[in-house]
Amino acid sequence: MNLFSMFSRYFWVLSLVVTAFNYLSSERVAAASGSGSPQASDEARVLRRQLALVSALPWVVMGVGIVAGEVPDVWHYFRPQDQNPYVLTWYCSIFFVAVLFAWWVFCRDGAVKTVKYQLFKTRSGLMHTVGRVKFFAVLGPIWIALWIAMVVSMNVHVPH
Repeated sequence: MNLFSMFSRYFWVLSLVVTAFNYLSSERVAAASGSGSPQASDEARVLRRQLALVSALPWVVMGVGIVAGEVPDVWHYFRPQDQNPYVLTWYCSIFFVAVLFAWWVFCRDGAVKTVKYQLFKTRSGLMHTVGRVKFFAVLGPIWIALWIAMVVSMNVHVPH
């Protein structure tokens, strides 16, 4: 198996590793912030764990499709118009995660918790605000729906 084939078949594993790395690095940052910091609280720890688990959901769904032999590789996920149930479930899981995050932000005070516990890293140096978190929570499901519509409208050729 060449490198391209390995990447194509095990992309979902790489994505799970990245998800785990992000979780572990956020735990290290929280531990370094000191025991009195809001980031080090039990609630923040639980929220980071839940965020990591929910973030892993689409990659687990993708892995199930590939391991079950129902989807040959990652490239077939760019063809939802083939109506493969595993591919469609993957798209639904991504949309579900975005809607779940929006619900949490607006109905469970998630925007305040995101800012208070610094649940997401920023590389640009901009600080998260409640308004920005709410903006991206609304934008998420809309963006994903548009992305799905775009992918459906394209005729992506998958490598054989």
